[in-house]
Amino acid sequence: MLYSIRMMYLKRLQHVTFATIICNTRNLSSGIFPGVPIPQLKEPARRWQHSKLQRANFHTTQTLHLSAIGIMMACSTIQFGSVIGGIYGRRWWLSLTPEAQEEYRRWYQERRNIFYGSLGAFYLTLLTYYLTHLEKDPIEKRRRFIIFNKDEQAVLGHTIFTALLEKYKNDLIPASDPMYARLKRVINNIGRSNKKIFEHTEWTVNVVNVPLPNAMVFSGGNVFVFSGIFDVIQNDDQLTFILAHEMSHVLLLHMAELFSHKMLEEITYAVPLFLIWLIFSKWIALMLHLGSISLHNILVTYPYKRRLETEADKVGFQLSAKTCIDLREVLLFWELMDKYDELTKVKDYVIPALMTHPDHASRQRKLTRQLPEALKLRDQAECPDLPLTDPRKKLPHYLKDLEERYRRQQGISVYF
Repeated sequence: MLYSIRMMYLKRLQHVTFATIICNTRNLSSGIFPGVPIPQLKEPARRWQHSKLQRANFHTTQTLHLSAIGIMMACSTIQFGSVIGGIYGRRWWLSLTPEAQEEYRRWYQERRNIFYGSLGAFYLTLLTYYLTHLEKDPIEKRRRFIIFNKDEQAVLGHTIFTALLEKYKNDLIPASDPMYARLKRVINNIGRSNKKIFEHTEWTVNVVNVPLPNAMVFSGGNVFVFSGIFDVIQNDDQLTFILAHEMSHVLLLHMAELFSHKMLEEITYAVPLFLIWLIFSKWIALMLHLGSISLHNILVTYPYKRRLETEADKVGFQLSAKTCIDLREVLLFWELMDKYDELTKVKDYVIPALMTHPDHASRQRKLTRQLPEALKLRDQAECPDLPLTDPRKKLPHYLKDLEERYRRQQGISVYF
C-alpha cells in the first residue's frame, strides 16, 4: 500500500523535480563560497568558440537532454497556479451581487464540514506521506525525508550537471590544462583512501573559466569546478578538503533531501497562498505572500541548509583525514576564505540570518573541535606523522599571497 501511495505521488510530483532545479541549483551545489553572484567575465583574448565540450574523463557519462522552457514553466507551476487562482477567485467574488454572495455564503455554511474535512484529509495525507518516507542516514544516523529512489537521484544529479555544462559550455577550459591533472591526482587520492565508499565510482571532471572559488560534485562522479578556486587555495591539502566536502553532499544525499523538502513545501503552501490572494486585496496579499516566504526562509530553510553544510564539513573532514593530508591546512583554508570575503567586499553585505552557509569562522571553530577525532582516523590509515612545522605559522604568508593574486587579477597595483 505504501509503495502504491509513493508511486502515485511520484508520478504527480515528478515534474516538480524540474521545478526546483533552476530555483535551487546554486544553493544545491553547496559550494564552498556561497551567496555571491557569478560576475560577468571580460571577453577573453581567446574564446573557445564552436568547440566541443572539453572534458577530462576517467569515464564518460551519458548525455541527458532537457527542455529549458519546460524546466522554467514547471518551476513556477504550483505557486503561480495558487496565486492566479486566488486572484481570479477574488475578482469573481467581487463581481457578484450582494444577493448572490449571501446565497453562496449559506451554501458554504451548509457544507463547511465537508471543506474542513477535505482540507484536514489533504494535510493528513501529506503528513502520512512524510512520515512513511523518513529514512535513517547511514553515516550521521539522522532521519531524513527523501522521496527519490537511487535511479531517480541519479537522474536528478545528472540533470543539474548537464544544465551546468550547457550554461558554461563557452567557458569550459580544455582538458589539456594543468588544472585537470591536479584535480585527477587529488580525486584519485581520495578514492584510494576511501575504497569502500568510492570503489565503483567513475569520475568525470570539468573546469570552467569563472573567477569564483566554487566546486560541485554530483551523483555518478561528475565533478564541476570553477577556476577561481585555484586563486584561493595554497596547496593540494586544501583542495582535497574542498572536493571531499562536495563528495560528502552526495554521500549524505543532501541534494535529494533538499529537493524532496522543496517539493513537499510547495504542495503544503499551495492552499494558504490561494486563500491569501482570494481573501485580501492585491497589495496586502503581495505583502503577506512575500512576508511568509521571507519568514519561512529565515526560520526554516536557511538554518536547514546551514545544517547540511555543517554535516558535509564533518564528513568531508573525515574523508580528508584518510588521505594523509595535513589537516591543519583545512583550518587555514577558512582564514583564506574570510580574507577573500574581505577583498571582494562580501562581508559588507552579509546578514547571518539570510545565509545558506555558516560563516567561515564558525566552520573553522567546529572543525577545530573535530580535529582530534580526525587525527585518530588519520593514524588508523597508517599515515606518516604530521610535519613538525605547524602550517598555521604560514598564515601571514598565505594571506599576503592571496591578496597579491586578487589584486593582480583585478589589475590593481600591489604595494607592500
